Amino acid sequence: MFVNCPFDSDYLPLLHALVFAIHDCGYLARLAIEDTGGAELRVDKITRLIRESRFSIHDISRVDVTSASPLPRFNMPFEAGIAFGACRFDRASGERSRDFMLLEAQPYRDHRTLSDLAGQDTRAHENDPQVLIRHVRTFLARKSPGPAPIRGAAAIWARFQRLQQALLAIAGTLEITVDELMSFDYLKDLMNFMVQWIATAQGGR
Repeated sequence: MFVNCPFDSDYLPLLHALVFAIHDCGYLARLAIEDTGGAELRVDKITRLIRESRFSIHDISRVDVTSASPLPRFNMPFEAGIAFGACRFDRASGERSRDFMLLEAQPYRDHRTLSDLAGQDTRAHENDPQVLIRHVRTFLARKSPGPAPIRGAAAIWARFQRLQQALLAIAGTLEITVDELMSFDYLKDLMNFMVQWIATAQGGR
């Protein structure tokens, strides 16, 4: 499942909750920053990840401007457009399995910032990780093909909090500091730990 979102320190708590919810619902999160290097252009990597992913989540909330950054960021809407095109071209060829979800910070703001997507069921997370987890769970529960139900949003949130407590306890044994583990540079390490924690008897699905 491809995740298209802001990569900045303010968004990091939301990203951690988003990635955990995806894995706890039984899916695999894929991000453009999961690998580094110059062998593959960024747009080619994003296109490949979208092509390889049945579903994707696109947070288009970074539209604010400041004196330091007088222009909005267009990367997220651009990547959402690639996913939108992939869905439309698949349906034109008879394939209907691909889908995506749009996220915003404020309700209905996308009606002003991305009016071409009018009619899409954009979800507002209000910059609250718990609200974000609820939206991710709802989206994936409706896509899950298996008979086993996905646990509720409140349970996923409680498990996410338990994971954060476990991180504090285990970071030292990994020879990685908590600050490092909670940074973008160590996101792959954190995701690996999430997968291992979810797979244990205590954290398993």
